[in-house]
Amino acid sequence: MNTTTAATQANVTVATIRTWCRRGVIAATKQAGRWTIDPASLAHRIEIGARMNRPTTRYTVTEGTNQYGTTTWTVTRTDGTPAGYGPGKDSRITDFTFLQKERAETGAAILNALPDGYYVRKHEVRYHRSSINENHWVWRLAGGDDNDPQDVRGDVRLDTDKDIAVEHLVRCATQHAAGTADRIQAKAEQDAIEAAESAVREAREAQLAEARQQKGPLATPRQVDYILQLLGRRERSGEGGGFFYGPTDRAGIETLSKAEASTYITSLKGDY
Repeated sequence: MNTTTAATQANVTVATIRTWCRRGVIAATKQAGRWTIDPASLAHRIEIGARMNRPTTRYTVTEGTNQYGTTTWTVTRTDGTPAGYGPGKDSRITDFTFLQKERAETGAAILNALPDGYYVRKHEVRYHRSSINENHWVWRLAGGDDNDPQDVRGDVRLDTDKDIAVEHLVRCATQHAAGTADRIQAKAEQDAIEAAESAVREAREAQLAEARQQKGPLATPRQVDYILQLLGRRERSGEGGGFFYGPTDRAGIETLSKAEASTYITSLKGDY
């Protein structure tokens, strides 16, 4: 995709597209002085911009005071839904009360810009006592499709500039959401394979249990490996004969009794 087409899709100027390319905001390569833009990367950027400029405001900041009379700012729902856990409450804004207005405004801006299904929590990053790093609080990205096997990742310190925090976390959420369908499908396919393999193993165990009930103790793993080794030698040498003929694959050999396996070994070795 060239810069003109990209600018039309993003509803920006060609100069803006070139700036995005130079700064790595969108994935692009330059050949013979012309930019070629990756369509998927541009779509992600357009989505981020749409989220950041979403006209519908669901969260806002209200001023109040705490029990000590100190002024506080709290992230609240514009429709009046209370914070908390349970039916009719919004757990996303639980404990979203701050002494700094800027932090509350950042929290509200992030929640308003994130794709549906994603949200942020206040999270304290703790380091080991011997670490040179200090504990600090971050906005931690969470949410997504419950069936997605991969958790979303994204942290931004609480004191990060609002626009930077919003863009970073929206980008993380948008990129995660873009791969959700593929990951869910891959997981379903893997689960189906594992289920089929489990069914085969169960059927095999049932077969061996039946053989064990009829014949008593079955061939040991060492006997099975030795028989296969002897069969391999015979196949390479072209030798034949023997007074006992049995299965030639592992599955069949495993159903022999220990006595039958011993006799088979004797026959293959010619010790008679």
